[in-house]
Parts: sequence; structure tokens; C-alpha cells
Amino acid sequence: MKDASWTRRRFLHTGLSAGMTAAVAARGLEAAAYARVADANERIHVGQIGCGGRNRWHTQWVKNVAEQGSATIMAACDVWKQQVESMVTHIKRRFEGEVKTFSDYRKMLEDKDIDALIIATPDHQHCGQLIDSVKAGKDVYIEKPIAMEMDELNRACDVVKASKCVVQHGTQGRSSPGRAACNALYKSGTMGKLFRVESTETAYTPYWNYYTCPASEADTNWKAFLYNRADRPFDPDQHGCWMGYHDFSSGPIGGWMSHFSDFVHGVTGCGFPVAAVAHGGIFAPTTDKRRTAPDTVTVVVEYAEGFVTHFTTHFGSAVDNETTTYFFEKGTLRTAFGHSPGDCVVSGEGSDHPDRPREKKSLEQPATQDHMLNWLECIRTRKLPAAHMDAGYMQGVAVILGDLAYVAGKKMVFDPAKREVRPA
Repeated sequence: MKDASWTRRRFLHTGLSAGMTAAVAARGLEAAAYARVADANERIHVGQIGCGGRNRWHTQWVKNVAEQGSATIMAACDVWKQQVESMVTHIKRRFEGEVKTFSDYRKMLEDKDIDALIIATPDHQHCGQLIDSVKAGKDVYIEKPIAMEMDELNRACDVVKASKCVVQHGTQGRSSPGRAACNALYKSGTMGKLFRVESTETAYTPYWNYYTCPASEADTNWKAFLYNRADRPFDPDQHGCWMGYHDFSSGPIGGWMSHFSDFVHGVTGCGFPVAAVAHGGIFAPTTDKRRTAPDTVTVVVEYAEGFVTHFTTHFGSAVDNETTTYFFEKGTLRTAFGHSPGDCVVSGEGSDHPDRPREKKSLEQPATQDHMLNWLECIRTRKLPAAHMDAGYMQGVAVILGDLAYVAGKKMVFDPAKREVRPA
């Protein structure tokens, strides 16, 4: 059952006016001293906020491109002591030099030696930490989903766009050769009208079941973990398996649909989502019944360009995992999932159009720049990265639309003029 208080809280915070958010951003930016890499050959010093599995993956990713991007990871921050200690060992195996450690990310922002930050924390902390980091003059790689609520998304967008900071969103599929190939096909018009995109992401066991939890409250800072959420007694499962709790995450909507939506946006160059409906709940036999985020959900999102996206996710079975199909007037385009589309195959499947393709063909995929390397190079050039704030904002709108439609059990619409989501 969906939490009623959570629902009321969300609907009380679905929008801020553009004027209010711009004013808040301006006040905050007045005191910002923007960090810059002064020399093209100077190494970019990166700090990590969040020491879980995602930032461990980022550590190796930065190492993989470090020679080209001339970057090093020099600092780690987490509210959970054990995670920080483990991350330091992980970083030292890949980079030379000492690693600074922090338990409060605000203290990390005061360090003038840190040029840029990778934020991979629980979803409810993303926007606030992004805003604070940009105000401190740090360039940021921010994990998806960017936001859980429209007011924080609007404010983050205003602060970032009023700044000189380089912000890359963690939807790496946007930088993939597959995205470029699909975009070229779409723009060519050879397949006729696109009217539907379906994608399925599944797993036998909810991924958050594998997360570890603090042994006791003494091991962590529970208040800091709660961040902007209501105070409550320490709960190690909520702390460690936060993605399974709807107060901290929309579950697979934010975790997976964010990738799918951003990829579709990048392929089509479409405008904002118009409306969404959703249905789901907790059904999988592999779900821990303490958890409150949906393990099964279907979200249908409508776009003004005349197509809909249909996202289905479930646990309890891995059947049809990472499949995506674009339905065109003259056939189909099949890819894997948005974060890594893989082979992109176009055919006349499903169509009786006289000009449909008669054979299956894999799209030729052009060389593209690695997503992490793109961010590091943009830090030097001060150019917009591939998944810039406008792209992140659209991804955020799609996720919030879907999540609020699930919570409300009714159709929700996005008003771009007022920058708010409301019932249809």
C-alpha cells in the first residue's frame, strides 16, 4: 500500500515558480568561488560523495580514462565509516597519493584542492548535494535520477544554469555509439513515423537486496543519511537498502526508467513529456516485505511529437531483460536497454508498409566519446557535456511524472510554463 503521508507531502511540493527558484539561485551564487583547472596539462582532482557500489564503479571508470582525461581521485566522503575506509583502499589500488576522507560532504566542499565531484548517494540527496556543490564552485558528475520532486528539480536546474560549473548527468547511454546511430536513423525519416517505444528491465531478485547495512547506529550518521526526510528511529535496513524504500527512492522508476527516458530523448530530440499513467506495486516473491518501493510497475508516457513510451519493470523473473523496441510506420528498431543499447537492429518486422525494409540490418555505429571522458574534457574546455542540465531536467520530469502517476493512481500532466506536475 502506498504511504498516505508520503503522497500528501509529494503533492504539496510539486512546483516552484521560475521567479522564486531563480531568486534563490542568485542569492546562493553570489558567494560562490568557482574552482577551475588553470592549465590544460594540470591534473583534475576529483572527490567522491557516496562510497557505495556505484562510486566504486566510477573509481575504475575514471582510472580507465585517467591518462586521456588527466584526472585522479583524491577524496572520499560518506556518512558510514566502514564505507569510507573500504573506498580509500579501493581508490589507493588505482591511484597514487593520499586520499582525504570526510564524513560531512559540506566539509568536503570547503577543500580548495578538489576541482570536481562525483555524487553517487541515495536518490533523495542528489539535488541538494548538487546545488551545494555548484554553489561551492565544483564541477559535478551527478548520478541519476536527478530528482524525486519538482521543486528540488527546478531549483537545481536554476542554480546549475546560472553557474559556470560543468554538470554531467549519469545517463551514460546518451554518449553511446548506439544512441548516435539510432538518432541518425530517426532523423533520416526512412522508417516513417515513430509512434511507440517499449522497454523492459527485469531481474530475479531486487538489486537492493544485495546492499549491506550498518551493524549499529554508532557506525554511521543516521541524521545525515535522512538528510531532508522526516526524523525516525535508526533502521539499518532503510539505511543500507534505501533504494527499496519509497521515501528515499522511486525504486526502478528512478533507477532504471531514468536511463530509458533519457535515451529516447537523445534519440528523438523530443520536447518535454506531456502526460503519464502508471500502475504497479509489490508483487515479486523475491521482495523483502519490509520494503515500500514498487518491485513491479508499468509507466506509459506521452510526448507531443505523437509517440508514447511504455516502460515495464519487474523482479521475480529475469525474462525479457533489457529489451527495447521502437515501433515505426515501416517496421521496428530493436536495441538493448538505454544505458547500453548494444546492437541496434532495424527491420520491417510488424509492418505491411510497401516501403518497409525487407531484411534485418544492424545500424552502423559511429565512434563517440566516452561519457566520463566527455565530462573531464568539458571541465577543461568549459563546454556543455553530453548529458547537460537540460537533458537531466527532462529525464527528471519523466521520472517524477511516472512516479507521481504511480502514487496517485491517476493520469498526471507536466506544465512546462509553470514547471509543475499535476493531475490531468
